[in-house]
Amino acid sequence: MRNATEKSTTAATTITEHEAQQVERANATNAQPVVFVHGLWLLPSSWDRWAKVFEDAGYTALTPGWPDDPETVDAANANPEVFAHKPLARSRTTSTKSSPA
Repeated sequence: MRNATEKSTTAATTITEHEAQQVERANATNAQPVVFVHGLWLLPSSWDRWAKVFEDAGYTALTPGWPDDPETVDAANANPEVFAHKPLARSRTTSTKSSPA
């Protein structure tokens, strides 16, 4: 059996070293985990201040990244094309407005 610090890769999932360390830390505590998911063109570090607030309140904060995102802001600044070609998936929306009678 692998531990969480080994890189785990399947067809659908890649766990980074940073994420594996967070999972191991969360599993080692009895604290309630809170997962912060960042939006497009941002990085997990976008949540650093909020993660600290929740950690200080007794939670375990996890801030996973998206596949292929740079590890750091410096890496993102050095290679902005990584973000430039991320597609936005089409989503199906349902209007809550009623039709005029």
